[in-house]
Amino acid sequence: MKKRKLFLIFFPLILGITIYLLYRSRNLFYFKILHTTFLKDPILQIRTFAKIYRRFFSTWVVYSLPDGLWLFSFGAALLIDRIFYFYNFVVFTSIFIFMISIEFLQLFLGGHGTFIGTFDKADLLCFTLGYISIVLISNYLHKSNKPDKTLFTFENKKKEFLYNIKTIIIFAILGVLPSLI
Repeated sequence: MKKRKLFLIFFPLILGITIYLLYRSRNLFYFKILHTTFLKDPILQIRTFAKIYRRFFSTWVVYSLPDGLWLFSFGAALLIDRIFYFYNFVVFTSIFIFMISIEFLQLFLGGHGTFIGTFDKADLLCFTLGYISIVLISNYLHKSNKPDKTLFTFENKKKEFLYNIKTIIIFAILGVLPSLI
């Protein structure tokens, strides 16, 4: 994997997890995982220090931005440096539509304290900005680095399909973990 792809996947993902660890409830799954490791005390100290700066962050940064960063990172994993770009674009767009649908479902079935969550326009905005920005970046990179036509084989299509399945499973787990009790 190229360095730029790794950066576009891991930097937003780590930034989003950091926001969760520093400014969200200590009852979230990410925090519970770290609570069982040697990182518990340093994280608690960093959280205490970070509390001082919480007032400088709007609520959308703490509660909605990690979702947009997650979607951006997911898109980077699915779209950058891929042979069958259009197919992967359709898969990623379907995931984006699914996420937006879940957000609207929260409007009718969700609420504070429910597993499904609470509807928030800022979530819609962050999902949309994450989607648009990674689509623009990946489209530019795809056009500037078009794959060789000889790579369009059944074997490569099968490899990309399996890669997509693994990526979707990993990011689905990462997306659900923060909401687990």
